[in-house]
Amino acid sequence: MLPLFIARKHLFSRKSRSVINWIAGVSFVAVAVPVTALVVILSFHNGLGDFIGKMYSEFDSDLRLTPRQGQLFDAAGLCGKIAALPEVETVSATAEQNVLITYSDRQWIAVMRGVDSAYRDVVPIARRMVQGRYRLQYGDPGEAVVGQGVAYALGVQTAFPEPLRIYAIRPGSNSSAASFLPMSYYRTANIRPGGIYALDEQTDSRYIFVPLEFARRLMGAGDQVSSLEIRLKEDISPEAGKRAVATAAGPGFEVKTRFEQKETVYRMVEQEKWVIYLLLMFVVLIAALSLVGSVVMLAADKERDREMLLAMGGTPALLRRIFAWEGTLIAACGVAAGILLGVGFAVLQQQAGIIKLAGDAFLMDAYPVRIELSDLIVVAGGVLLLGMAVSALTAAGLIKRK
Repeated sequence: MLPLFIARKHLFSRKSRSVINWIAGVSFVAVAVPVTALVVILSFHNGLGDFIGKMYSEFDSDLRLTPRQGQLFDAAGLCGKIAALPEVETVSATAEQNVLITYSDRQWIAVMRGVDSAYRDVVPIARRMVQGRYRLQYGDPGEAVVGQGVAYALGVQTAFPEPLRIYAIRPGSNSSAASFLPMSYYRTANIRPGGIYALDEQTDSRYIFVPLEFARRLMGAGDQVSSLEIRLKEDISPEAGKRAVATAAGPGFEVKTRFEQKETVYRMVEQEKWVIYLLLMFVVLIAALSLVGSVVMLAADKERDREMLLAMGGTPALLRRIFAWEGTLIAACGVAAGILLGVGFAVLQQQAGIIKLAGDAFLMDAYPVRIELSDLIVVAGGVLLLGMAVSALTAAGLIKRK
């Protein structure tokens, strides 16, 4: 502990007030600022990840069951069997197909999802209504709920009585050649838009919701469905629910959790976080190089003390450890200050929402943040390791030359 004791005396002694200490202070700030930025940016990224997860939880169910072969299946008996499982809260049947929609003189390719009355209990899409109401089973043939992006592309207004005209390719037709098929290859039906929802651009510019029976008639699906959307009970984990449902459904069906339904998106968010971390660590590395100047100046300022230590029986290795510890202490103080500042700013953002989101496209005013202890540990550990490495290499070079 002798090298640490001497290094601490060099840096924090009350009698030690010189330009060297000012240089050490600059290095301290150079480390603290990027550490603060790391904590803030990672906390913001966590908040955005939570927001994306919450957003998709209002479109994707806890579990989705689909056939391994084909697109449609008879779910009459299977639906009741799965609903009876102790892990399952609600089950909803859906029928889905790509369709062409025309409205006035405009047209748009979308995904029609027919849903039953239980769907709103499985996926709370009704919370995302921005115009009209979520009222699919209303009259005959019911009403459609249109995504905001689809509504914008078609010019849909729920206050107008004009219906949507939906074209679905008849069973057995080649969907890849849809744009070249004559109209006789399509089934058509009209349905009035009763509401508009807003979620995210990728979703609400692609999906419309219609009553299940309407979708079945248009698709020619009979009593078959495309998938079963399943909501689990609150105390059931997705993996436990998946195992129970997969066992009940049998090998002919595939069950996916919400993460697996949007696996690419969730993995991209997680990978993006660590790419940001690595990029900012390069900034920290450049800042840590300022420790080189501090250690060199400290070594020059303490030349008389070094000679005295050597005369008293000290070794070059002891001197190297002293100056390595001095650089490490500067880095450690910078890390501590940076983490405190970063956490403080993140907490302030949580409470006061200092940084606002631009425009009205989001359903929140300010950037969301979430502080993770693991992020703080990774940031502190990474920066300290860099600081220790730079200080040790600098000290080794100095003492070797002398």
